[in-house]
Formats: sequence, C-alpha cells, structure tokens
Amino acid sequence: MFPARRDFEQMILHTGTGILIHEASSKNILWANPAACRIFGFTLEELKPLKAHHMSAQERQYRREVGVAWLQSAVVHGSSRKQWKYRAKDGTEFLTDARATLVRCEDGPVVMVEFRNISDEVELQEELTWVSESLQRIMTHTSAGIVVLDDDNCIDDISPLAAKLFGRTPAELSGVHLEDLGRCEPRLTSDPVIERLTDGAGSVEIQQEIIKDDGSTVWLAGELEIVAHDGISSRVLTVRDVTDRVEWERRNAYQEANLQYLSRYHAMGDMAMILAHELGQPLAASTNYLSGLKARVSADTVDARSLAYGIDQIEKQLHRAADIVASVRRYVRRIESTSTLMDLNETVEESLYFVRLRAAEQGVRVYAEIPDRDLPIQGENVLIGQVIINLCVNALDEIVRPTTEVKELTIQTGESDGLASVWIRDQGRGMTGAPTDRLASGAFSSKQDGSGIGLIISEHIVERHGGTIRYLPNEPSGTTVQVTLPLATIAEDGAGHSPAPASPFPSR
Repeated sequence: MFPARRDFEQMILHTGTGILIHEASSKNILWANPAACRIFGFTLEELKPLKAHHMSAQERQYRREVGVAWLQSAVVHGSSRKQWKYRAKDGTEFLTDARATLVRCEDGPVVMVEFRNISDEVELQEELTWVSESLQRIMTHTSAGIVVLDDDNCIDDISPLAAKLFGRTPAELSGVHLEDLGRCEPRLTSDPVIERLTDGAGSVEIQQEIIKDDGSTVWLAGELEIVAHDGISSRVLTVRDVTDRVEWERRNAYQEANLQYLSRYHAMGDMAMILAHELGQPLAASTNYLSGLKARVSADTVDARSLAYGIDQIEKQLHRAADIVASVRRYVRRIESTSTLMDLNETVEESLYFVRLRAAEQGVRVYAEIPDRDLPIQGENVLIGQVIINLCVNALDEIVRPTTEVKELTIQTGESDGLASVWIRDQGRGMTGAPTDRLASGAFSSKQDGSGIGLIISEHIVERHGGTIRYLPNEPSGTTVQVTLPLATIAEDGAGHSPAPASPFPSR
C-alpha cells in the first residue's frame, strides 16, 4: 500500500530540508516549504518576489548570473548540485549543499532546489583538515621524530624524520622491534619502565645508541609515553638526535678526568716538597743527637741523665717525622674525595699548613684572618685546597723577589650575598696590563719560566664549583686574588650538613 498524495505533502511540509520551487523558464520562486521559510527568516509571500541577488551572499561566486546558470543547468541536464551560500533576512550568510532537480508538473516544468545548512560541517571539516595537515607538517619538519609502538614495542607508524634518524625508510621500519635497532637505556622491558607506563605516571626518558651501516654511531634521546585517543592507547616515542651532546659530554668527561689528574699531580708535587723539607729537619736533628750520644758513650765516664735526654730528644724528633708522614698520607688518601658539604674555612686552614712551611723557608710572614664560623660550600675538599695552595705559592714567588719590600702574605675569608670568598694579598709588583678576570685563560704568568698551568687548573676547578677567580690590585701595591664560591643551602634543622672531618695535619 502506497502513501496517499496528501501524505507526501505532509512529509514535504515537515522535513527539515529546505525546499524552493523555481519556475523553469523565469527562475522565479513559486513556492517554499516551512523549513526553507524558517531558514531564511522570510514568509512565503516575502520569498516569492525575491531574486538570486536578494537572498545570496555577496561574493563573486554567488552573483545572480552564476545562480541562474546553475538552475539552468538543472533544466538542461535534469539535475545539478552545488555548494551555495544564501543570505537570510537578518543578513546572516550560511553555506548550503544544494541540489537542483528538474520536475515536470501538470502546469509546466519547475526546478526544485533542496538545500541544507552545512556551515558547521564545513567549519569542522576545515578544522580537522588543518589539524591533520599541521600534524603532518610537524611530523615532517620538526626536529623531533615520532614513533608509534605497539604493546610489544614494535613500530606501528613512524614519521619520515624519525626513520631518517634510524637510517632507514618508514616502510623498512614497519613492524621492527625498537630495540633491534639499537640498545636502549633503560631497557623497554625493565620493571621501572613497565610500571611507569602502566600506572600512567608520565613519560619515560629513553636513550638509544644506533650503529648505522657505515659504522657511524648516532645517539637518540626521547620520551616514551602512553597516549589515549578514541578509546585506545598507543605508545608514542618522541626522539631527537643528541649525538653532538653525547660527544660533548664525553669530551667534557675526559677534560674533567684530565683536570683531576693534573690537580693530583700538583698535589703530589706539593707532598714531595713537604716531605723533603719537613723530614729533613727532624732527621738531621736525630742524627746530631745520635752523634752526641756516640761521643758520650765513647768517653770514659757516661752521664746517665745526658744519655736519657739525648734518647728522649731523638724519640721526639722521630715522632715528629712520623706525624709528618701520617699527615701527608691522610692528605693523599683524600685526593680521591668526591663532592661533599665542606667548610671553606677549615679547608683554608688545612691548606695554610703547607703554605706556612713554604713561607717559613723563604722568610715570609703569613697572616690569616679567618672568622670563627663555618662557611659551608658543596665541593671537593682537596681540589679547593689545591687552588688555595697554588694561588698562595704564586703569591710567595712574587713576595720573595728582591724588589718586593714587604715580605708578607695575607689570607682572609668571609661571606656576602650568599657567596663565600677567600682573599689572598701580596705587596709585590702587581699584575698591571693583565685582565682582572679570567687571567689564567691566556696562560698568563709573570715568571720567566712560568707557563700559567697552575692558574688555568685553579680557574677550571673553581668554575666547576660554580665560582670565580678575580685578580685585583692591592693597596698600596701588589695583587689581591679573590676566590668566590656559592654558599651551600642548609636546612634549619641542620639536615644535610655533614660534619667536617678532623684536620689530618699536626697542630701548629
């Protein structure tokens, strides 16, 4: 049973699709269904006299002759479809998907135009297209490559750049297990990686070593994370080439190791100097006392008290020699020390023990102004101590020159604005003509046989600890060397403050 004609009319009247009936020859509007009237905001009587330019957008592609040609195409070919932008009564323009169809009626042919508003659909489609194209541009041109992995860590999809980083094409990499391309650190199957990805706690940093077919090594670094979309989850790895950074870190590690070696080499040289100087005195004194005892033993009469006194003095000198050897041994052991919380004042005091020995044999007085409080810094005790020794020895070499009238070396410590400082002052010739900062960078040395290597090492050590060395004029003459290091932050309850080790040197 077919619906009655009246039923078709009811369907036309209640459909949400706008319908306009145009006369085939004149293209005048003969009728419009209620949906079309609602969309345009006109009544049927208001719509009938309107022409294409009255109810269409003003752009050139929607001018009247174009609209007429479109409707005429339906008259000629039976139907014609077009995207047409209409204008409502209130001036609002809206894009439609319109189909014009020739219908032969009893009173003559008409053109029926069915249209629906697709403005929102087009806007959404443009947005989706923009997003898709943007993502494609990002995957194609960004410096980071994108790799999509399945649950077994095999490659599902990969951007062209990421494939290039691996030295393959996307097609060659499809389905390949990521770790078959190179060692990953940490391993993708390790418990920490699995737990972090399973818990959704965030991304996991991955570093991968790729050895290409030509034997060259490429280091890739990236972040692996779970990305949820459309009800599914994917493992997405964002990678970039960090070969230059890794190579720089390796070169820097080599330079650091070389710096440690040079620092220890200088420290061992100081130890040899101390042993040669300090042990000579107690050993020479012991030899003198032994010679005296031998003379007394050879005499006809032996004074027991003289013998006891001589033996006692020899014992004291030998104990003194043992103390010196023990102190040097403890110092050498600490050359392997690592960065810890340390007291700069204590390190300066320990270093001055060796400086005073050098100064005493050259007739130089050493004055130290060290406040009775801690100056906590984070660093390597022996290396900082070696810096102080190097700078003080340089100052002593200047002070002992015949032209230097004041044979004094002054060392002072203090703190200001979160920084700890050590000042080393002499009253020698000064360093006129040399830069006040980064003096050592040019291997400056005022000595005829000096290379400035000690200053370079000192500067690198201080810079590695986040500090600086400045060379300033002293008043009334000479040079002030200022070593500045950042103070360590210590909690109010003292947490994190490691007690400073006892001084390994004999008391003065």
